[in-house]
Amino acid sequence: MAGVPDEKFLSDAFSIIESTPDMEVVVTRLRDLLKVDHVVYNSSKLAASPSPLSHYIRLTYPASWIKRYLQMGYIDVDPVVREGYVRILPFDWSDLKIKSAREETFWADALAHGIGPRGYSIPVRSKRGLRGLFSLSSTRSENDWMNYKNVMKSTLIQIANSVHHRVSRELFGSDRPHLTERELDCLRFTALGKDTGDIAIILNISPYTVREYLKSARYKLDSVTSAQAVNKAVGLGLLIL
Repeated sequence: MAGVPDEKFLSDAFSIIESTPDMEVVVTRLRDLLKVDHVVYNSSKLAASPSPLSHYIRLTYPASWIKRYLQMGYIDVDPVVREGYVRILPFDWSDLKIKSAREETFWADALAHGIGPRGYSIPVRSKRGLRGLFSLSSTRSENDWMNYKNVMKSTLIQIANSVHHRVSRELFGSDRPHLTERELDCLRFTALGKDTGDIAIILNISPYTVREYLKSARYKLDSVTSAQAVNKAVGLGLLIL
């Protein structure tokens, strides 16, 4: 990528997530949009790493690796899954330490099946306690991978959360975000055609604070623009105009 993704890129990603009926197709289309080798999303209702019976997973890995992974019981060895369910912040796979000979075998086996050597995982969690992990795998060079992450990090976090919110809705029903009174005020005045300066005067706060409230509201509502956030808030019954 030559520069930071624009609003259209993120809008395209959100459209894929929300408008594609099959989640298997969602991860495939996100893989292509993000220009990586593989995308994996998994989640569990458990607080710790998932067992096969509690596991929800959608991925683009080749069938040969999926079969091998299950045959070898790698879910109990996979350090990405293990760390993803205890960490809060995104992490690069290169940060993970090999703790056993079996883990070393796992990494070598994964690489032989076309997984890696680069990877990045984003832990996510819903308000209902559903934990998830959104991961990317790539064969890019180390320098290219570092540049890619630097450009894409914020976008990837938003995409990961959007995927997780959709899965949470499908598994548990509506998982409406909580917006603060100030966030709703800023959205309401935005809907009435007021700009940042106008809203700052009306609410007696700084323009910077208004922008931060709108940014927070957009993030919670998986929206690229404030207008889109207004429409979602109205649709969810959070905002009455």
